[in-house]
Amino acid sequence: MKNNHKNITAVLILLFSFAGFGLKAQTPINLQTAINTALENNRNLKNEKLKSEYSKALIKSANDIPQTGVTFDYGQINSAYNDMKFGVSQNIAFPTVYKKQKNVYTEEWKKSLLNVSLKEYELKKAVSLTFYNILYWKEKEKLLNEILKLYTDFSDKANLRLKAGESNILEKTTASSQKSAIEIQLKQLQQELAVLKIQFQWLLNTETDFIPEDSKSFANSLNEKLADHPLLKIWEQQKNISTEQIALEKAKMLPGLQLAYNLNSFKGLGPDDKLYNATPQFHSVQVGVSLPIFSGGQKARIEAAKVAQSVAESELKNAEFNLQNQLKKAREIYQSNLEIVSKYESSDLKNADVITETAKRQFIGGEINYLEFVILVNQAVQLKNNYTDAVWKLNQSAIELEYLTLNP
Repeated sequence: MKNNHKNITAVLILLFSFAGFGLKAQTPINLQTAINTALENNRNLKNEKLKSEYSKALIKSANDIPQTGVTFDYGQINSAYNDMKFGVSQNIAFPTVYKKQKNVYTEEWKKSLLNVSLKEYELKKAVSLTFYNILYWKEKEKLLNEILKLYTDFSDKANLRLKAGESNILEKTTASSQKSAIEIQLKQLQQELAVLKIQFQWLLNTETDFIPEDSKSFANSLNEKLADHPLLKIWEQQKNISTEQIALEKAKMLPGLQLAYNLNSFKGLGPDDKLYNATPQFHSVQVGVSLPIFSGGQKARIEAAKVAQSVAESELKNAEFNLQNQLKKAREIYQSNLEIVSKYESSDLKNADVITETAKRQFIGGEINYLEFVILVNQAVQLKNNYTDAVWKLNQSAIELEYLTLNP
């Protein structure tokens, strides 16, 4: 009997290994408001939006024309006399290159917007999981407090029974140790909830002490679509970037353009029998092209861009395959968890209440001893504890399914 008693005590302690929440004033918040607050304030999301603004600003740099060359010559340029020559030259790529470069930057900006969208959904998922994780531990706290009250009452009664000679010291000591064990677990639970609370505030990026409003289950509409998932759109967009990058590298094989303007001076007697001083007054222009004669490096870049396109296509297929598998698994887990929760709500929870009340009444009436009481209460507590676990698993699977199908 002593071994059985110790085992029951160990089971109760294991079932109640949870913590409690802070007692200071808190502001209730529902899930949608929490998500909206996070979308507005979260620092990581703000940083991702800044990256998008950077990509947008970079589009204007597509027409990046090389620096203009300005030269000055002085010396015996045209005759034995010293002359001056001012020159302005400009090299530019073929206009198609600038157009293709702009296309690449534009597609990269579009990808950055999709990255923002992905971060938003990841943030929604994180807020939802933390929201319901806090509620999960609060339910554990509520259950522990209920059992603590029960053991406190019976610890007091055990003291009275001992004084009246109706029980022995073992019953009193056992009741007291059960109460103490639960008090310890409540303190541990409080630590767990404190960590979750910090995480919740960090996600929302707010100093307000928000606490999730009670909401037993996460709503899920079981959308079946994956096509709108930002991760798939990102890899699809990466394909577009690779296509434009190939076009850009090919355009760089086109001839470059060279333009120049010169202003010269001449001193002495010119061919027209006029005497000129050293004042610059003779103009000339120069037009030329730069040909890609040594094009091996550029051709290698074209091939590399084609490989990058193949990589993007492969990553897209892998992402689609993985998300499909995750969706299939998430559906099955969600449906299984939903059935488990439904079973608990239809019968097991009612049975737990009946067991607890009956055991309490019979113990007070002397119909059962303390050990029998502990066994019965343990059964009821385990049912309620398992139900709380099942609801948390249901919420986890619902959130995962929501994230995969991206319901609004």
